[in-house]
Amino acid sequence: MRVLIALHRIGPYHHARFQAAARQIDLQVLETRPDSQEYLWQFQADADYSRHQLSGQPSPETDPPLPELDRQLNELLDELQPQVVLSVGWADCAYQRLLTACHRSRIPLVIVSDSRQRDEPRSAAKEWIKRQLLQGYSAALVAGSESRSYLTQLGFPADAISQPWDVVDNDLFAAGASPPVTGCASPHFLCVSRLVEKKNHRGLLAAFATYQNQGGTWGLTLIGSGPLERELRQGISQLPHPGRVILQPFQQLSNLTASYAQASAFVLASSADQWGLVVNEAMAVGLPCLVSNACGCAVDLIDHGRTGWSFDPSEPQALAVLMHQVERQSPQARAAMQQAARQRLEAFTLESFAAGLCQSVSSAQRMPRRSRRAALIADLLSRR
Repeated sequence: MRVLIALHRIGPYHHARFQAAARQIDLQVLETRPDSQEYLWQFQADADYSRHQLSGQPSPETDPPLPELDRQLNELLDELQPQVVLSVGWADCAYQRLLTACHRSRIPLVIVSDSRQRDEPRSAAKEWIKRQLLQGYSAALVAGSESRSYLTQLGFPADAISQPWDVVDNDLFAAGASPPVTGCASPHFLCVSRLVEKKNHRGLLAAFATYQNQGGTWGLTLIGSGPLERELRQGISQLPHPGRVILQPFQQLSNLTASYAQASAFVLASSADQWGLVVNEAMAVGLPCLVSNACGCAVDLIDHGRTGWSFDPSEPQALAVLMHQVERQSPQARAAMQQAARQRLEAFTLESFAAGLCQSVSSAQRMPRRSRRAALIADLLSRR
């Protein structure tokens, strides 16, 4: 079976997933923004799937002009003749034109989504438009429980929704499993995330300041790049013990696995995060994880006190308390948490992704949904 999946750009995480799926289906992948710099990935790898790219974009973060976009999409669909198409989102012009093209060609569409109801304030008008657009998709592949719930709230049939989308190569990260804290030369918390507002580094530094003032001895390593770097460096300089905090730039996957292995625990303090894929990585390594309850992954991966800990990102004091708790965690309790976390990850593997993708494809073929209204709205939206 030939399946086409469209997304902005293939990263190392997508590659691992697509490799797993390509063992079961003839997978074709279209990059709509192959030069996007939203994530600074640099990797080259042999692929068992075929790769295609749109061209003619005015800038790396935009789609080609409409006539050229339509020409390329129609030519690709004519050439590949996919049985099903997956679209990683619905808001971009390229995804909207793909919906209209598939409607004309009577190709079932699968929507891939990690959106949640609480991601942002919702307006009735926009939610109505989404409801109409979703009529043009036959099945869905989602990140987890919250994204599944949001689609059902928008009227999408629950039995046409599969998961998971957000997985990593757990075995790759587990191979660099973290040593016992007693074996660490310098025990420290690790945070890996872009240096942007929603990742809430201010709240993390506020919690870490409290932790240090209360006698906490572990360090903190921040890995990431972004527009808030200067502000964060200034914030670090004002900590009680700034020398215990290290800020490193974005790391490629080959280096990131080693950084996880050297850490003692992981923290993600996002004020909003549709999922939080770095938590999958840290749990696979065996790090105790402190995860903001604003992260989508917290619902599916974190059983408070058992597979990790969750906290309110607006309460730095609560995070500081958990940091002390991690520092005091016994080897036996740490080992039990590692085991529980890895068991939880068994539902979020490359194999489960491939199974979920194939299930969504089968569902789309079994119960194809087509909507003239969805195609018309997608056409109008793409011309804004």
